[in-house]
Amino acid sequence: MQKASYYLSAMLMVACFTQPATAQFEGEITFKTYEYSKGQEKESDGFNLYVRPDRILLQGENQYQFMESIQTEGVLVRLDKQDFVFLTGDSKALQIAKSDITSMMKMFGNDAKETADDYDIRYSRTGDTKDIRGYKAEKFIFREEEDGENDNSVVWMTKEIDVNWGMLAEPWNDNMDALISSSFPADIIFKEKYFPLRVELYSKGELRSVLEATKVSKTPVDRSLLEVSSDVKLMNFQQYLFQKMNDR
Repeated sequence: MQKASYYLSAMLMVACFTQPATAQFEGEITFKTYEYSKGQEKESDGFNLYVRPDRILLQGENQYQFMESIQTEGVLVRLDKQDFVFLTGDSKALQIAKSDITSMMKMFGNDAKETADDYDIRYSRTGDTKDIRGYKAEKFIFREEEDGENDNSVVWMTKEIDVNWGMLAEPWNDNMDALISSSFPADIIFKEKYFPLRVELYSKGELRSVLEATKVSKTPVDRSLLEVSSDVKLMNFQQYLFQKMNDR
């Protein structure tokens, strides 16, 4: 489950920081995570991705840790306002710009580099394809450098879902570039325009967990769903850190 949660966090992170050329897909994609033990399947987690031309909302069922300092239930990417809103609960949200994220990465630079080193991932294309939720998906095999032959991840990705992930195309600092490139196959998703539909994690040759798109709905998304409620207080990064120190 640790690797499955990592993939979810990596997808969330990459979704916020990269920009393909155009937006084609509008709709809702639901992902579910399943764990396997002794042949038994157990649903353990899930999140929804809501996509409009000017906004993206990735919202989970639980809270997830982002860059060692933020606990978030999801991220609202507001392309029209050129910012990100991290949903932190309790009628508060963190509103953040690229300059703030760059500052955070400098602050947690060593941790970011260590995380990147921990997830040095290699991949290969198999040429296999199958239908997932009505989309043609291609099979890729990912393996960490230190993993054995029977420890790997199988990722099924399609080119038939074209999503505009974000608004920032210019380079980040070295820490962020290293973390993104090592944590998830950003080039495959954003340069070759693949979209992941299913991730299978294997240990010692046995399936341990699956992250899968269980629903892909290509329909207009209600604009109100991608608005910040008027009763939610938006905080900048400094205010957020100050509150966290006061809460200790």
